[in-house]
Amino acid sequence: MRSAVLLALTGQVMRVALKDTDDVMEYRLVNQTWISEDCEPVTFEFPLSVFEAIGIMPAGSGVPNTK
Repeated sequence: MRSAVLLALTGQVMRVALKDTDDVMEYRLVNQTWISEDCEPVTFEFPLSVFEAIGIMPAGSGVPNTK
């Protein structure tokens, strides 16, 4: 697992800066799968606090939706 900072998420393209490198990577969402520049499938994990801070909860987070 590698740590990174999300720089941009626009449509189906995500750009991230990898920790301890000068590299910026771009990933594309294809058929519900993120694909690297090397055409390899990748997964991402985001802390729920990121979504809570901006007032949203991702689907399947296990947190009940209260209204």
